[in-house]
Amino acid sequence: MTGELFALLAAAFWSLHMIFAKKAQVKNAQSANPLDPMVGVFVTILVNNVINFFVLTVRYAFWDPVPVAAAGVIALSIGGAFNSFVGRGLLFASISILGAARTGLTRAVMPVFVLLGGVLVLGERFSPQAWIGIGIVLFGLFLMSFDTLRKDSKKLSESAQPDTAKDRAGRSRIIKGIVFGLGAAMIMASGNILRKAGVDALPDTILAVSVGSFAALFVCVAVLLIARKGRAMLAAIKKIDFYYVMAGAAASAALYSMVYSLRLIPVAITNSIVSTESLFTILFLWLMKEGKKEKMGIETLFFGVIMVIGTILLVTSGAN
Repeated sequence: MTGELFALLAAAFWSLHMIFAKKAQVKNAQSANPLDPMVGVFVTILVNNVINFFVLTVRYAFWDPVPVAAAGVIALSIGGAFNSFVGRGLLFASISILGAARTGLTRAVMPVFVLLGGVLVLGERFSPQAWIGIGIVLFGLFLMSFDTLRKDSKKLSESAQPDTAKDRAGRSRIIKGIVFGLGAAMIMASGNILRKAGVDALPDTILAVSVGSFAALFVCVAVLLIARKGRAMLAAIKKIDFYYVMAGAAASAALYSMVYSLRLIPVAITNSIVSTESLFTILFLWLMKEGKKEKMGIETLFFGVIMVIGTILLVTSGAN
């Protein structure tokens, strides 16, 4: 059950990451010299690596190193670049359009890709209870996502002048946000499968997270330098935003929790539990009294209950 509980913890931290990322984007958009969104991603990845440096220092000061497997390093590096840079970049783009809660819902397809990858690529097997739990979580995610997107479409269609250029632009913007969210889901699903393969070959949670985060930072810096964003990166470091720092810290906590979970249980179970982050996002927004900004009705609560039931079945199922 330890692996399942850490996956649940990862879901909570990922939701905080999304909320802080949204706050950072709102504050950034209102500033006199707003940052490029990818520079914001760079800041969060940089925070990940700074945290990893201190954690690695403590780790090697008190524990013996583990043998470093080249296959594990390669898998973790590619997985880290996929998740922490490409996936997170698409995620930030989606959050800026749809908001934190709705972006979490568009990633409902992610567990499907991970489940297929876990079974077909990694040869994972599950107990009947685990299959039922995965199915219920996926069903709840589908209902919640479909209902939210249906309401968005209905709201646009019921506007006073549904065929105005403004409304068409609104529809196009929502579609773009959904595409970005789905793209993030597919990229991150691939990254999680690679991470699972990596931690199987390199069973050290701290080192595994550090390898992936460093690879993501390397790719991010290279891309931004090619795009001539070097000065923007330096400016972001000199005047680092609190919310971006908090987003990076939450992402680090989520990564440590998730990678430790991947060491213990199949990636499909870890990912199915982590995918309930949208429930935590809604809960945290409500606790922060910001739920009015991203309205969720009674249907969302009902769908959330379905997902909770599936998650309980997963957490108590054990892994084969």
